[in-house]
Amino acid sequence: MAKEKTRNVYRRLIVWMILFLLLAALAAAGYVYTKKQLADSEAKNAQEIERINAERVAQYNAAVAELSSQKVEVVNDQWPTPAAAGWDVIDLSTFPVGSGSQRNVTRKEMLTSGLLVINRWNAMPADLTDDMMISISNHSRADKDKENNIPTSNSSVMLQTVAVEALMELYKDARVEGLDMDNIIVEEGYRSMEVQSKLWSDELNKLSSRYSGDRLTEEVRKSTAYPGTSDFHTGLSFKVYNWKKGDNAFSSTPLHETEQGKWIYQNAWKYGYVFRFPVQGFPYADTEDKSFKTGISLSMKVYRYVGKGNAAAMNTLDMCLEEYVEYLMQHPHIAIYENGTLRYEIYRQDGGYADTTVTVPFNAKGFTASTDNIGGLVTVIEY
Repeated sequence: MAKEKTRNVYRRLIVWMILFLLLAALAAAGYVYTKKQLADSEAKNAQEIERINAERVAQYNAAVAELSSQKVEVVNDQWPTPAAAGWDVIDLSTFPVGSGSQRNVTRKEMLTSGLLVINRWNAMPADLTDDMMISISNHSRADKDKENNIPTSNSSVMLQTVAVEALMELYKDARVEGLDMDNIIVEEGYRSMEVQSKLWSDELNKLSSRYSGDRLTEEVRKSTAYPGTSDFHTGLSFKVYNWKKGDNAFSSTPLHETEQGKWIYQNAWKYGYVFRFPVQGFPYADTEDKSFKTGISLSMKVYRYVGKGNAAAMNTLDMCLEEYVEYLMQHPHIAIYENGTLRYEIYRQDGGYADTTVTVPFNAKGFTASTDNIGGLVTVIEY
């Protein structure tokens, strides 16, 4: 009986061992199968990932190739070729301004950079104030180089600083040329609203006995600008005359007939100045009348600071200030060349009313940005 029980125990152990081995075999087979399935799945995933990556690489390469072709087109699309000799203005209106840095410009800088237009159609901005002006004689005499000295009718004759310093440079170079500039007198510059109002009132009273109503206003306008519409409000224009004590012959000679006057007229643009009010036959017989643009028909010896780049363009194009701004409205991107070398790039955009930023190419030597007071901001880039 005991032996039978022992055999039964062995049989159960053998059965359990067989079951265990079968389970182990099944587990091993399942492991092998699962591992193979995972391997196959990983292989398929790897192939799919490789396919997707290959597609993305192909798309990227295609995009790069397209951009490269576009860059080549831009490089080949060159600016028009300027004249090899002399000064030349090239219209770039169909070309964007090149890449560069964004530079901050304040409203005050826009008012003091030269291209501010004030005339009978465009009134003086309210934020153009007396404190932006300096005494011409005091500032020039304070400079250590006495060749920069500018004689004035009195110390109260004022201009904006940028205009005074350009005029100092002009006077110095004229003296280097051997010209006596001590007798070329600046007699008038900036006019405040109060001064212009008095001039208007005096002229109005003078003519009121002969005219009335609109006719009176038009007659006064022939000699005096309405307050707020005088170019002298800019602080960028000055009147000049020649006078030498004890030399009546020199003093009575019209400025434009003196050697100094001729030199100034021919060279002022190099210093950022232009003759402000050309009229028929004045200052010279071949002078073209611009009064229909400036609104001034008087023969006035007035020079106006506009900045070197703008002056170079105006001199080359033979335009007065109003004509030039209209030109920029229609040709908002131009370049100025000297003997085939780029000197200035100028572009006009809407704005000029508040602090802003302008684009300045990385290779620029300098820049200015000025409101034209006609809804535009004009940026001049120097190279």
